Amino acid sequence: MLAEVGPEKTSIPALAEATGVPRAAIYPFFPDKYALFSHLARKHMDGLMQAIELSKAGRARSWQAWVETTIKVAADYYNAHPAASILLLKGSFAESDQAAHELKNQTIGGLFRAKAASLKALEALPSVPDVATIAVEIAFACMEHGYAQEGTISPIICQEAVRAVVAYLSSWGHTNQS
Repeated sequence: MLAEVGPEKTSIPALAEATGVPRAAIYPFFPDKYALFSHLARKHMDGLMQAIELSKAGRARSWQAWVETTIKVAADYYNAHPAASILLLKGSFAESDQAAHELKNQTIGGLFRAKAASLKALEALPSVPDVATIAVEIAFACMEHGYAQEGTISPIICQEAVRAVVAYLSSWGHTNQS
């Protein structure tokens, strides 16, 4: 429903009608559509994190390959889950969503920092400000732009996201390290 009519026109009554579930059965769990959106957004953030953790990124031989693989996994996840794209790339709906987005970005930043450390790369990467998390936010900004412009995250947008993140992080290490 989110993909078909958008968040503005999605409602609990319309959802109840489309699914055949009585409204009275939905409201105790989701008092309004924003509570439902928050729940779905958190589920998709968990799904995205699981996709990244299960990907080949962990076997990457360079931090650049990790960045490229992780961006592709994230783009594939968003492209396969239109509701995730709407909820996670178009913006949050509540303060709790904002905190969840920040936690997701910090978690991915932590995964990157751990990968870089295991490769003995980017050892001078500052943690204040958290440069790894800023790099994640740069990647998501590129994906958000691509989604807003094209309704999908294209391979060209992925390439630009990789280019932007690698350029940003390269000032803390050599780009040809492996």
